[in-house]
Amino acid sequence: MLKFGGFELMLGENGQYNMAWHAIHMLPEETAQAASDVGAKLLLPAHGGKFTLSRHPWQEPYRELTRFSQGRGYKLLTPEIGEAAYLDRGNTQNFASWWENMK
Repeated sequence: MLKFGGFELMLGENGQYNMAWHAIHMLPEETAQAASDVGAKLLLPAHGGKFTLSRHPWQEPYRELTRFSQGRGYKLLTPEIGEAAYLDRGNTQNFASWWENMK
């Protein structure tokens, strides 16, 4: 049972990560689980996609969060940096996997 009844939107950390700094950066699977735990209807990744800090490929946080979000009770919103995400259209607005074209 959710204490607060769920949230329309959760901004979830999905930046660079490394097990050495796990205490200060969530892993993609933890972000996906957190969105489920709080009953989010929409999950918007935050704190990512800007620059490389870790040894994993730059695209990996988006790939992994997308993978771990499959079958969850929320919709993952992945607008390209600077692209508008309309929350009133959150369940119908779709975004391309723009991170796959980044070098």
